[in-house]
Amino acid sequence: MLGFASINLIRPQTQASLDTTVKTLVTDIAQQQIKAMGGDTDGTSEAIEHSIRFEANRYILFRGTIYSAAEPSNFSVNLEGSLQLSTSFPSSQVVFQKRSGEVTVPGSNTVTVQNIQTGQQKIITINKYGAITIN
Repeated sequence: MLGFASINLIRPQTQASLDTTVKTLVTDIAQQQIKAMGGDTDGTSEAIEHSIRFEANRYILFRGTIYSAAEPSNFSVNLEGSLQLSTSFPSSQVVFQKRSGEVTVPGSNTVTVQNIQTGQQKIITINKYGAITIN
């Protein structure tokens, strides 16, 4: 009984962790797009693109179109140990154009957040206009 009960308690926790991570990631994606659309200069003299780089265990919010690990304004979000990211975006990053907020890559691309222990996953799709859907 104890083993069955603990398995049933762990499953909702792993699902909640996945759901929370996806919601946070979607919010961060939308914020980067809003910054690009609003012409956020982030201390520069003109409006700039805002982007996100995806790595297996984290994602990084950054300014401009080219990621530099040495840039002090980068903001990194680490994933919980059992979660992993993968993406179909070229160079593993999405760039939102200044003023329009459109994505520089045509068509729809995805970001998958997966719990590597349970196999549960959520797929975030971002189309060329920056519209986000979750499956």
